[in-house]
Amino acid sequence: MSALCDGVDRRGFLRLGSVGGLALGQMLQLQSAHASTPVQKKDINCIFIFILGGMPHHDMWDYKADAPAEIRGDFKPIQTAVPGIGLTDLLPNTAKVTDQLAILRSLTHGDSDHGRGYHIMMTGNTPGPGDFNSTKNNNVHPSIGSMVARMTDAGAALPPYLSVPCFLRSGGPAFLGPSFAPFVIESDPAAPEFSVRDVVLPEGIGTDRAIRRRDAVREINRLERGLDAGRDVHALDTFYEKAFRLMTSPAAKEAFDLRREKSTLREGYGMTSIGQCCLLSRRLVEAGCRFVSVENGHWDTHRENTKSLRDLLVPGLDRALSALITDLKERGLLDSTLVVVTSEFGRTPRINTMAGRDHWPQAFSIVMAGGGIKGGTVVGATDKIGGSVTDRPITPPDMTATILHALGIDPATTVHTATGRPVELALGGKPVLELFA
Repeated sequence: MSALCDGVDRRGFLRLGSVGGLALGQMLQLQSAHASTPVQKKDINCIFIFILGGMPHHDMWDYKADAPAEIRGDFKPIQTAVPGIGLTDLLPNTAKVTDQLAILRSLTHGDSDHGRGYHIMMTGNTPGPGDFNSTKNNNVHPSIGSMVARMTDAGAALPPYLSVPCFLRSGGPAFLGPSFAPFVIESDPAAPEFSVRDVVLPEGIGTDRAIRRRDAVREINRLERGLDAGRDVHALDTFYEKAFRLMTSPAAKEAFDLRREKSTLREGYGMTSIGQCCLLSRRLVEAGCRFVSVENGHWDTHRENTKSLRDLLVPGLDRALSALITDLKERGLLDSTLVVVTSEFGRTPRINTMAGRDHWPQAFSIVMAGGGIKGGTVVGATDKIGGSVTDRPITPPDMTATILHALGIDPATTVHTATGRPVELALGGKPVLELFA
């Protein structure tokens, strides 16, 4: 590895955040290999909020007022902006923006394992046998974000698929390859010292010095071409040039710099991980990123469900989601931004002996807003105890197809594995068309 004149090698200069260990130049090189692939375009992006652990639909989105106490739980119904759409008093802020929400109360699948549930809901694919609970990328089918990246023109300054504040398990590209993995922002935007590693030039490296570095890379590549004609070193100039442009792009720097936001707006989202991740996501889609996945974890409420939801979990989401929707609408971005709040499954109808709710994939709720979705809408229904779907069952492939459809991507698009096997993106799922105006 050749070093530049100030002792920093090219790989170090061009590494950006984390893309599964790939340097930015490598990622751009991989994306370039697919530059001739036809892509579908629609000016709609997606913020995909994944509630890790299992969102309790009874206590939030599908309240059962007439059910016994051990089903109904400890929360109360409240009025919302749309008469007839009932939420609980856990969601006072979200209740004010129900006119922008579509609540899908009839999601269903058959796996109560966390890791497998992640994969099912992140990809629309039900995997075969295996452990999907490790921290590694276990994808056997591309995640929705990777599908979007695959079908997006890679010419924009920002990567098409980002994940914050960490890599979401089963959020990877599977057989599509590492060029469609997410760029992972491995830092919590709520932390006072938050920064995205190496998006800006290193401290002490001004633009003039960076230009000299870039020119040095070009000269090294020119010399290497002469020494090793078998390597395609010439192409690297293009990839490093793209990386250089990103690192010196005012738009990229601004997108990641939350300090540019007014303190009142930041506080409106909440100075929590979910709040600042949602604000950062708005900035990223505003700057041209097509798909941002946000992890909000620790919702596995087997014990003390009421206390956990009331004191720890729901207030941050309630504040962040309502602020995100309001902010997008006020900026004229809601029609061009699909917001999805989903989870690997729901929670049991009956509260257990530890005052908690257990895993329940048979029936649960997710929420969508923006991106052409009709607000003030409820799709599907469950029985009187929220245990089974009684109307309009929606499968994970259907959810995948709905998101792709909203973003202008044909869910039936066929891609190919490394061995040439054709695979549909949404695996036969059908968009929930009644959601769209």
